Amino acid sequence: MKWAIVIMALAVTGAPAVAKAPAVAKASAVQKADTADKVVIDDDFTTGPDTAVWSVGSARLDGSGRLVLGSMMRTTKTFGQAYGRAEVKVLMNRADEPWRAIGVVDGEGRSLEGTVDVLDASPVGGGAFHSYALAWTPTTITWTIDGHPVQRFTPVTKVPYSVVLGLGSGDRRSSGMVVDRVTVTVRVTVAPESAPRWRAFTAYTPGQFVEYDDVIYRVREKHTSLPGWQPTLVPDLFKKV
Repeated sequence: MKWAIVIMALAVTGAPAVAKAPAVAKASAVQKADTADKVVIDDDFTTGPDTAVWSVGSARLDGSGRLVLGSMMRTTKTFGQAYGRAEVKVLMNRADEPWRAIGVVDGEGRSLEGTVDVLDASPVGGGAFHSYALAWTPTTITWTIDGHPVQRFTPVTKVPYSVVLGLGSGDRRSSGMVVDRVTVTVRVTVAPESAPRWRAFTAYTPGQFVEYDDVIYRVREKHTSLPGWQPTLVPDLFKKV
């Protein structure tokens, strides 16, 4: 008889209520990163190299608004962007060796390890200015002479690059390498003017943008946000842009 009463009571009152976990929402109105090519160096050396931009060994002006290198010089800053391009217009010996005109080293000035593939071994006439350029991607660096691909380098490890001019080109000629102009361009992320407001219990993926306290942040790692994980408190997950 007692068991019947207990069963009847459960039937009337039901099982105790269980609290439900908050539903995980997806970030709404997702905005992916836009990119743009940004010129970070555009130097014609009219007044000589800027020591805030270049680490210079031996260099002088030739009186015609051009820079003559007696030794190599490299950028004081490194470029860690995944994509970039550097171009220089120069007159030098060994005109068909593009790496002597322009190249890259690591932040300590050390050469990179990797493999070289020759794409075009056609001779390049000396005694004239040529445009040498290199373009890097996450996996390769490709040199061109006057717009024609001539050499590709595949580094063992991707590191931030320092751009070098005159790598080994000024040691056998008193006049060195004559530089007319150099430009360096990198691909950067452009933040949107607005983004969805950050919310807890929301699934975010890398590359998305969120707004918190009127500031735009880019999501760095895939995660589901929790209370207390605001962009200002977890820099490992969000980067201010």
